[in-house]
Amino acid sequence: MKEITRRFEQLLWEGDASDNDSAEELYRAILPAGSSDTWYWGDVDYTDKTMSFWCTKRHLDRIKSILRAFGKARFLENGEYTKRMVGALRYWLVNDFENPNWWHNQIGVPETLGDIAIMMRSALDDETLHRAVAIISRGSMAKNERIAEQWTGANLMWGALNTVRHALLTEDEPLLMRAVGKISEEITVGKRDGIQEDNSFFQHGKRLYSGGYGRSFLYGISKLLFLINGTGYQLSPEKVEIILSFVLDGVRPMVQGHSLDWSCVGREITRPDALDVGLIKTALEILLSAEKLPRKDELKAFLESIQGGEQPTLTKYFDKACMLCHHFNGIYVGAKFLGDELLGAEICIGEGALCYNMSYGTQTCIMRGGDEYFNIAPVWDYSRIPGTTSLIETDEQLLARKGWGSRPLPNQCFGGKQQGGRAVIYELAEHDGIKMLAADFAFEDGFVCLGVEVEPQDAERDEFVTTVDQCLVQSEVLFEDDSILHNGIRYTSLQNTHISSAVETKRGSWRRNNGGLPEDTVSADVLTLSIYHSEKSKCQYAYMISSADMPTPRVEVLQNDSATQAIRLPDGSVMAVFHRADVLLVGDKKILGNAGDILC
Repeated sequence: MKEITRRFEQLLWEGDASDNDSAEELYRAILPAGSSDTWYWGDVDYTDKTMSFWCTKRHLDRIKSILRAFGKARFLENGEYTKRMVGALRYWLVNDFENPNWWHNQIGVPETLGDIAIMMRSALDDETLHRAVAIISRGSMAKNERIAEQWTGANLMWGALNTVRHALLTEDEPLLMRAVGKISEEITVGKRDGIQEDNSFFQHGKRLYSGGYGRSFLYGISKLLFLINGTGYQLSPEKVEIILSFVLDGVRPMVQGHSLDWSCVGREITRPDALDVGLIKTALEILLSAEKLPRKDELKAFLESIQGGEQPTLTKYFDKACMLCHHFNGIYVGAKFLGDELLGAEICIGEGALCYNMSYGTQTCIMRGGDEYFNIAPVWDYSRIPGTTSLIETDEQLLARKGWGSRPLPNQCFGGKQQGGRAVIYELAEHDGIKMLAADFAFEDGFVCLGVEVEPQDAERDEFVTTVDQCLVQSEVLFEDDSILHNGIRYTSLQNTHISSAVETKRGSWRRNNGGLPEDTVSADVLTLSIYHSEKSKCQYAYMISSADMPTPRVEVLQNDSATQAIRLPDGSVMAVFHRADVLLVGDKKILGNAGDILC
C-alpha cells in the first residue's frame, strides 16, 4: 500500500510549469472567510446548482491546480502558502456543497477532494482529514454499495478509483483489494456498458461513447495500471491485453492528430474542447511509464501521431458500433451509421437537445489537421450534420422534437464488411419523410459516399439537403473541374451530383445546446458543402473524398439504386453492397448478389 500511495502521489504532483502564471493569479485572489481560518474565492458562485458545469466545484479544481503548478516542495516548506491551501480545503469541508446531479456528489467531488487530501495529507490535522474522508466515502464502495452493485462502464471506473483513494487515505487494505477486484471484473468485453467485442465503447445502453465515457475509462484504467503494475494487486495478462486492444484497436482509429472524431463523443460535443485528446495523451504517457507492458511500440506511435507526428494508414470497421474509420494519405474519414438496436445521440442534464439529426446515422467526420470541428458547437447548424440527408430546420424546430433521445430509430437493413484497407458500411435511414439507402466505401486512396431514396414518404415535404460537410474554414476554398478543394481535402462530385459551397461567418452560443454554459456570442467562419434535393424527385447523391495533393482517383459509380450500390476502382476491382437479390453488370461480366452481400 505504501508503494501504491507513493505512485499515486507521484501522479498527482507532476504538474505543468505552464500553469504557474494562472496559478499565481488564482492564489493571490483567495480571500479569508471570517475568523474560521477558511479561505474562498470571490468570483466563485457557491450557490450554483447547474447540473452539468457546476460552477461551485471550481473551488476544488483551483486548489488542485495550484498545488500541481507550485509543486510539493513549496507546499511543504512555505507556511503561509500551506495555511491558505489547507484553509481553502476547510472552506469546502465546512460548507459541504452539493449539487442536484448525483454525479457531482458521488463521483466528481470525491475524485477531486480525494486527490487534494492525498496531496495535502501530511499537513492535515485529524479533524480535517476525517471530514474530507467522510465526503470522499460517498463515492466509495465502503459506504456506497450501489457502485459495486449497479454502476457500469466509466461510472464504475470512477467509483472504483474513488474507493482506491478512500482506501489509501484510511490505510484499508481489504477495501483496496475490493476496488481493484471490481475494476478487474469490469475489464471485459460484451457487457451492456463498457468495451465491446469490436473494441468500441458503449455507455447508457447501446450508444457509442468511445471518445466520451470511453476516454474517461481509458484515463482511469491507465492510472490504475501504473499504480498496481508489479505489485501483488497487478492485473492478469488477459486483462492487460483487453485494455491495450481497447486503446490501440478501439480508440486509436477514431483519432486524427489532436482531435477525436466528433461522432464518438456523444452529447459531449456540446462542451468546450470535447474533441481534445489531451486526456488520451496523458493516458498513453502513463501507460508508457509502466514497466513490462506489451505493445509499447504501438503505444509510442499513437502518442507521436497525437503530438504532430506521422498519421497512420489505418482502416477499421466496428461492427458492433456500426462505424467505419479510414485513415489514408494523411486524411481521416469516419462514418457513423445506425443499427436497429443502436441508440444515437442523447439528451441528458441539459445537454444535446439540438442533436436530433445525430440520431439516425449517416454521419461523416472529415479531418486532416484536426481543427476542422474543434469547438464548432456554438455555431453549428444542427439540422445540417455532416453526412446526413435531412430537413433544413431552425433551432426552435429541432427543440420541438421529442422522445428521440432514448429509443432507436427504425432501420431494416444495415451492416458492413472490411477486407484489409478496404471496407463498406451501409444502412437504411428512415425519418422525416424519406427512406434513404446510404453506402460508404473506403479504399486505399479515397472514400466514396452513395445515397439513394427508396421511396418518397411525403409528397408535400419541404426541401431536403445532404450535407457533405460543415466545418470551420481552414484555408481558401478552391474549385477544380468537378471538385471542391479545402484544407488539402478534395470533394469530388460523381454521377453529375452538384455540390454547393458556402462560406459564412456564423454566430451562436454554447448555451444553444448546453444549458450549463454561457450564452455569450461566439462567431466563426464555417464552410458548408451541400447537395440540395428537389421535392419533385427522389433524393440521390454520389461524391468522393480524397487528398488534394494527389491525382483524383478514377472511380466509376456502377449502380446506385434500391437494389445495389456499387463502384469500380481504378484497378478495375469492384466494391458493392446488395440490398436485395440483383445482377450487377460490370462491362461484359455479371456479378450475382443476394440481399446483404458485400464486395470489398
